[in-house]
Amino acid sequence: MQEMYQLNPRETYLQPFLKLQEWGLTQQMIDTIKNSMKVSPAGFYGSDNKDSNLIRSTDVDWIDFYMHQEFYSALNNVIHRANNELFKYAITHLEPCQYGVYAADKSGHYDTHTDGDFKGQFGYVRKISFSILISDPKDFEGGELLLLPHFEGIKTNLQKNEICFFPSWLPHKVTPVTKGSRTSIVGWIQGPDFV
Repeated sequence: MQEMYQLNPRETYLQPFLKLQEWGLTQQMIDTIKNSMKVSPAGFYGSDNKDSNLIRSTDVDWIDFYMHQEFYSALNNVIHRANNELFKYAITHLEPCQYGVYAADKSGHYDTHTDGDFKGQFGYVRKISFSILISDPKDFEGGELLLLPHFEGIKTNLQKNEICFFPSWLPHKVTPVTKGSRTSIVGWIQGPDFV
């Protein structure tokens, strides 16, 4: 007689993310990026402007590859480390990173979403997403990056300069900032379709 096993997803679910504190990011890189940013309110693809603040309230700018080569070089190294340790995906390239400010006076947040439904101009899909917390967690309240592999969600508890990698298809959100301001850098690594 064949034995059957019942699996409890919460007990058997592998950790869906990888966090790294020391990965090559320096204060000089952060200062250079901050000084070059001219943030403006982010929209949300597929919604009109009046609805976009319900989904997302963030001021953003894009980090130029050529102006910030040292940052992207450090990022390239840690991306390959994360992919080798956790994902083992076929990946091709990194999109330009987005610098974001979530301010309490604007109810900064980003509601539940995935990044994986985006296809780039060459037909590649987002496979790995990451978030780097630039602010010190003592300087704001709320603003938790919450990963949602199940209903309860998983708090990432990011620390200053820490990077968190997770699959782009995984639902996630940034909870409302209730005090202070939360600054982060996010990005996406693309690759061919999953088969």
